[in-house]
Formats: sequence, C-alpha cells, structure tokens
Amino acid sequence: MHIFISPLKADAVYEVTATSLSSPTAGTGSYETIITDTIIDNYQEIFLKDALTYAPSIILNSSGTPGRLTDFSIRGARSSQNLVLVDGIYLNNPATGGNVDLTDYLNADLQQVEVLPGPQNLAYGPGALGGVVQLIPKKGQGKPSLNATAEGGSFRTLYGTTTAQGEEGPLQFSLTAAGFKRGPASFTNRLHGNRQSDHYKNGTFSSRIGYALTDNWEIEGLIRYINGKVQFDEPQSIPEKKVCLPFSSKNFTHIQTLLASFENKWGSETIDHSLKVAYSRFQRSTQMPSDHNATLGEHPVLFYKSEIKLNSQNTLMGGLETGQERARDKQLHKRSHGGIYLIHTFKPFDPTAIKGGIRVDRYQFIGNQITFNIGIDQKLTPTTLFRTSVGTNFKPPFLSDLFQEGLWQVPNPDLKPEKSHSFEIGIDQLFLENKAKVSLTGFLTHIDKITLSRQVAPTKWQRVNGAKRKTRGLEIAISLKLIQNLEFSSAFTLTHARDFPGDKESPLIPTFKGAGGLYWQAQPKLSFFIQGYGVSAQKDSVTKRKLAPYGIIHVGGAYDIIDSISLFGRIENLTNKRYEELFGYGTRGRAFYIGLETKL
Repeated sequence: MHIFISPLKADAVYEVTATSLSSPTAGTGSYETIITDTIIDNYQEIFLKDALTYAPSIILNSSGTPGRLTDFSIRGARSSQNLVLVDGIYLNNPATGGNVDLTDYLNADLQQVEVLPGPQNLAYGPGALGGVVQLIPKKGQGKPSLNATAEGGSFRTLYGTTTAQGEEGPLQFSLTAAGFKRGPASFTNRLHGNRQSDHYKNGTFSSRIGYALTDNWEIEGLIRYINGKVQFDEPQSIPEKKVCLPFSSKNFTHIQTLLASFENKWGSETIDHSLKVAYSRFQRSTQMPSDHNATLGEHPVLFYKSEIKLNSQNTLMGGLETGQERARDKQLHKRSHGGIYLIHTFKPFDPTAIKGGIRVDRYQFIGNQITFNIGIDQKLTPTTLFRTSVGTNFKPPFLSDLFQEGLWQVPNPDLKPEKSHSFEIGIDQLFLENKAKVSLTGFLTHIDKITLSRQVAPTKWQRVNGAKRKTRGLEIAISLKLIQNLEFSSAFTLTHARDFPGDKESPLIPTFKGAGGLYWQAQPKLSFFIQGYGVSAQKDSVTKRKLAPYGIIHVGGAYDIIDSISLFGRIENLTNKRYEELFGYGTRGRAFYIGLETKL
C-alpha cells in the first residue's frame, strides 16, 4: 500500500503538490493521494491501474487481463465522468464518449501519480464530476544517468524499460522507452468454457525536456506516445445461461495515442505565469469478423495561468483556456470551447486557510456553464487539521454521443450536460511524534442528468439524459512508520451509491474496498513487500448479477547484487484466487516474475 495524503504536515497548514503552478490554492478543503515513482518501483508496479488500485477513492473494473478495457470510478462517477491528465494534457477521448482506458498506460516514465477526489474543476476544467487523476512524467534531475530494466515471467510476459535523465547546466531532460508483451493468456473466465489464449503488446515512448533561459524564465516540451495491440473475445449469446459471454474469436484492437505540449513559464517573487499549448490524439481501430470500426479523437488546447501573491494573507490564481474537440469516424465532428476562472485563497490567521473560486465555461452547442468551489482548512492543533469543501461541476455531452452514428448507435444532438454537487468533510491526525497518520473523509456526491443508452430499435441504441446517482461514503487512510526501515499503509472505503429513478443499487461500486501494504528494507541491499486488496460483492453492469467478493495478495522483494545491478521478483495473486471484476471476464491467476535492473 502506498499513499501519501496531503495537506497535513507538522509545521504547515496545508500542502498540495498537484496544482497547476505548484500553488497551495487548489487543494484547500480536500486531500489528495500521491503515488511517487519510488513507491511504484518498491512495489514493482508496471501499469497505472496496478498503482491506482491502492488509492482509497478509486474502484477499478477490468474486462480481462492486461490489454483489455479497464474502467474506473471515483466516488460513484465512472471514468467518462472524471478527468485524467498527463501534466495538464487531456486523456479523455472525445471520439469514444470521453472514456479513459487505463490499461495502456505504463508507469515507466512517471515521476508521480496524483488522485484528487471531489470538486476539482476550477483549475483543471469541466468533466471532473468525481475527481481528477493527474500523471506527472519524470523531470531530469542531478547528474545524467541511464537506467534499464528487463523482466519476464508467467503467461510469456516480457517487459523492459530504458530511461536516460539528468541535468546539464540550464538543460534538463528525461527520455524513456518501454515495451510490454504478454500471451497467450485468456481474457475470459475459463469457468464459462472459453479456453482461447489472447495476446497483448504495448510500446511507449516519453520525453520531457526543459531549458532555463534565465533564473525566472523556463521553456519545456513533453511528448508521450503509446502503441498497443490486443486480441480479444467477442460476446456471444448463451440461451441456457440467459447471458452474453465472451468466447473465442479473432478480434483485434489497435490503439495509438499521442500527447504533446509546449510550455513557457516565467515570473518573479510575487507573480508566476504559464502559457501552454497541448495536443492529444487518440487513434483506435477494431477489427472483428463481422465489422471494422475506426475512430480518431483530437483535442488541441491553449492554456494561460497566473498566480499572484498579493500579501501574506491573500493569493489569487486565475487562468483561461480555449480549445477544440474533434471526433472522426465516417464523418468529422468538432466543437470549440473556452473557459475562465479565478481562485482566491485567504489566510486570515496562521492556522486558517479559506479558498473560494468561480469558473465560467462555454461549449459550442451547449452555451455557458458556471461552477464554483469553496474550501476551508483549519489547523486545530499542531497535529490536527480539519477540512471541508463544497462545489459544483458539469460534464458536457461528448461528440460521439451527440453526432456519431455507428452500427448500433443513433446520435442525439439534444443531449444536456451532466451536473454534479459535491461535499466533503474530513480530519487529518498525526500520532506518535508524526510517525503515524490517520485521515478520515466523509463525502456526498449527487450527479444529475446522467447519460444512458436507450434502445430505440431492435439493434439500435441512443444516448439520453435520464438518471440520477446519489453517492455517500467514508474514506480512511492510515500510514505508519514506527521504525526507519518498515513502512505500513492501508486505506478503506465505504460507499453507498444508488441510482434513480427506482432507488437501485449502482453497478460496479462495491460497498467496501480495503487495501494495505507493508514495505521492509531488511538490509541496505535487501527489501521485501506484501500487498493486499479486496472488495465486497458488487452488481455487474450488464447482467445485473452479483459478482462475488474477493481478496488478493502480492508478495515480492529485491536484492542489490552490486551497486549498479539489482535482482527483483514477485508473486502476484499468491493464493491463486479466481475472481471477476466484470461478469464473464477472467483475471490473473497466480503468476511469477523475475527481473534485473541496471543503473549507470
């Protein structure tokens, strides 16, 4: 388990690292989970979804083993109702309903991952009904170095990375290449009769290069490219079971994702500016015996942000953005959008911080939308922090839902935005001379005008506004480091989510989620870890059946053979638990992996 919860520190009112300009204004009244590259390396996590599993706010559901669709929710909001960013670049694909498939994102180039639940739209933009997940690529630091890893194991898995990074005078650079290959391994649950083996491969390249023109003026460019291909199984009707199950078929999906940005940052002691142009491109092609489908989504955006420190008590953060969403299948659909926001943080007294902000967005075909957020941090004692926040947000209907016509889909140009109201209240407490920390957060999230699929013909479906979701819950995060070389963390989430009309249980949101982990640096050259994760029963989104509760355990360790070479290994799903995150799709059984890491 590996979470670091902000904002509490022993000597500060608040601390937030996931702000647009490294400012404390964006996190007042709420908390975030930070997963660093050190934690990712210690627990040998290859994919983004492996790391996010242990964040208290997130529930993940995969349709099979690596390479297949991985959906997620934050406080009751599904993936298309949350924002996922790479250093501010949007990962929500406008050509596929705003969904973000986490399965293709490797961790090799990441410096840290930040999960910000709750109303976070002011600085990040609309669409974050449940929260924001921000990926921060590595930035070159220190003496130039070269790092390489090679790993292999069960299911014919091969994985390798190479990273060159460092600083040379005003130049900082980080370049990473990574590749993953797995197969054959079935993506479907063999209990239902499928024995076909499927394949998956992924290649990722990432670069982040910056140059300091002066002491207070820097330019930086970022590129991230992903090329993935997966074989998968097609759903087939099984009358005797009254369900559709995925069975053997020669289906392939090929994805190519390009993310790029160029940022110009300058400032002084009292004011900082950032001007960034960002571009995201999502190319997806699916080949099936009965159909071939290809989509292209693009999202260029121009951002300007500024932070002004008026005095010791008042800080202003403001910004504006303008961009265009594009979605192409057989035709090209596009729309422009723009937004402006202002956030004021006021510290009337040393232990108190109050944040208030407003944002106005305009989307073509939709019109103006106004959202707000108010947050308070109150330090009750040197080791106790009380926090609360309330806010609104909206998610515009995506181009694919408005205009795209497919084999099964009928467009609906009259769709309205989904809207949310969120509230949270929490407390962070340090114990045992700051060696232990407990964070409690209660939350309420109401989402209105949820977009659903309605059958309008025997083989045709249309997206419509027609439901509400009310979610409330409690998140608990615990971290403990009683001795220097032993770290323990755990997180628990209790969630009650209901859909209306009908007051029905929300699918794929378990009432209980628990995760924990222990990392032990037994000797300077030897380390071990153990992780556990489990959820209660949950309702499947398609069959409406109950998926059984489950728990899994991972163990592993590493040994430094010499200063520059390390041997590492792990066992995933130690007890060989058979479980499903979606009905009909198999998950990984017990698996063994071993690898080498070289540092030069």
